[in-house]
Amino acid sequence: MRKFCLLITIAFLSSCAVFQPKHFTQTSLNEELLTLERESISFKEVLKRNKGKKIFVQIFATYCPYSQKSFKDVLSFQKKNSELVYVFLSVDHSYHDWKRGLENILVKGQHYYIPKKGKGELGKFLKLKTIPRFLMIDEKGKISVYKSSKVSNKLQNKI
Repeated sequence: MRKFCLLITIAFLSSCAVFQPKHFTQTSLNEELLTLERESISFKEVLKRNKGKKIFVQIFATYCPYSQKSFKDVLSFQKKNSELVYVFLSVDHSYHDWKRGLENILVKGQHYYIPKKGKGELGKFLKLKTIPRFLMIDEKGKISVYKSSKVSNKLQNKI
């Protein structure tokens, strides 16, 4: 009976393992984003442009109060970690809302708009349900932090 209970416990605990991918899927890399100039660019191209660098990624919406509050922490993080590349991906309602909202955002970095929001392949891969969301990508393109809802020591430890 003890062995049976032990097996059940092990099976239960292993089934609760958190999905923590280390690499983006091809379909998520092919997600089309828009630049500030409204030009199309794939997520893969964004990563390619920053190859060999550590990348801090924030997914946000300019209208979201939680996202707005997080920018204070991001600004502080940027001051301490200026060597990182900062990529900001917006899931605003529309391109125009995003552009208008950026006027009040003080964080510096590369800004892109995700037209398909959380329903595209990138959103599905990230299991994007809430924002803000933070990721860290290492110099080799490997995801070192897959999911963080705030700027935390978890991100700082991956630098």
